[in-house]
Amino acid sequence: MSKRKSRGPLVTPKALGVIAAIALALFVIGEGVRFVRSDGGRLLIARATGLGARADLIRLVAKPIRLGLASVAVPRDSVSETPVEGGAAPMRWRVGLAPNASLLQANYAITRSLENAGAVVMSATERWTDPGAESVHMLVGLPHRPTHEVILVRAPGGARAAAAATARLALVLYGFGDDAAAADSFFTLPQPFAVAVVAGGPASERVMAHARDRSRELVLHLPLEPLNYPRINPGPGALLVSMKSGEITRLTRRYLDQAGAVAAVANHMGSLATQDMTVMRAVYKELKRRHVPFLHVAPAAGAVCRSLASDMGVVYAESDEVLDGETRGDNARALEKRWTAVLAAARKRGHVVALVRATPLTRRWLAHALEPKRLGGVSIVPLASLVDRPAAF
Repeated sequence: MSKRKSRGPLVTPKALGVIAAIALALFVIGEGVRFVRSDGGRLLIARATGLGARADLIRLVAKPIRLGLASVAVPRDSVSETPVEGGAAPMRWRVGLAPNASLLQANYAITRSLENAGAVVMSATERWTDPGAESVHMLVGLPHRPTHEVILVRAPGGARAAAAATARLALVLYGFGDDAAAADSFFTLPQPFAVAVVAGGPASERVMAHARDRSRELVLHLPLEPLNYPRINPGPGALLVSMKSGEITRLTRRYLDQAGAVAAVANHMGSLATQDMTVMRAVYKELKRRHVPFLHVAPAAGAVCRSLASDMGVVYAESDEVLDGETRGDNARALEKRWTAVLAAARKRGHVVALVRATPLTRRWLAHALEPKRLGGVSIVPLASLVDRPAAF
């Protein structure tokens, strides 16, 4: 009886390689098509090639302008749009701001939103109109292709009140955890605030992406070793005092690469690491290379951060207030009392950086807390406007 010949493999390794290559090519083509069709892709192509219909570019640039205005609670009916022939740009937007609104904050919000979308602000100048209203004139669009002249106008009277009010407060929400959807529910709020996200967590990159999509200022919370570690744990990917300096710098670099543009890097815990010269020198090495400020939250008594920042030429700032326990209950009474003290401190010192834990109570309380009447002359400003000025601290 003759032996049955064994069959070879139905699919050879070479064939598998070809199939994998085809699948990869199809995936790349699909992603490329999706990118080209997206608003960001079309703006990038227009910026690189100089191509693109004027009407299409006006529509694409209008979206981030609206998003920036929405982030500082400017209602749509406060914007008037007028086509202009022969002007600085084909479209002129006049944006009316409330008497107590911050021109700086609106300007910054529009600028960040445009940059995130791939557009630019070509010029911005501050002016006073004849009736005494203060305004900012912005020319925006793509390089060498302006699409919009945006005129931010604050009503008379409010300008004088704003000029008299020197108190500035930067608000940073933190503690979003690994629930990207819950975090995004905060980011969609119209109130102005920055967000701090801890690096190295399972959902950190997704939460950061949501924050960028909503044109929020981003603070990278760097997990640093605390006292009594690991019983007290800042989370996965923490920077430990037992690590070599090169490893600490590489981790810091990786976290910053994942975060993208940030207003500052802050310590998440770190009561031990911030007292270690080797750790902080390695962290500062990367911050100095990128010109990123360090925001020190609740400094430990023996921390070396301030003096080392001065020696290495790193911009250093400290948080003035951290609202944590007051945000955890169901009743806003304690939170309101603490917020009153924070506003009083801002009026007394002239500037305050306040971190507030993001909780369900915080979400309900925030709208009322940032009403102009509640603020009483304190201006809510971008975090970068405070931490980029080390002399103020």
